[in-house]
Amino acid sequence: MEVRVEVEEKFFSDKVRELEAFERTVATKIENALGLRIRVRLMEPGSIERSMGKAKRVIDQRKK
Repeated sequence: MEVRVEVEEKFFSDKVRELEAFERTVATKIENALGLRIRVRLMEPGSIERSMGKAKRVIDQRKK
């Protein structure tokens, strides 16, 4: 499972270590809350598709 997190411009940094630490923090918080170990992927501001009407929050990318 992968969770994509769009990071606001003010938090987006060129420092790779800071971004990696933030990814680990988010993944740890999700694991502690839900008991699921997931991959967190940080995305640039505005990179996650927006939709009109009902939001599409889950994308199933399993191979059928």
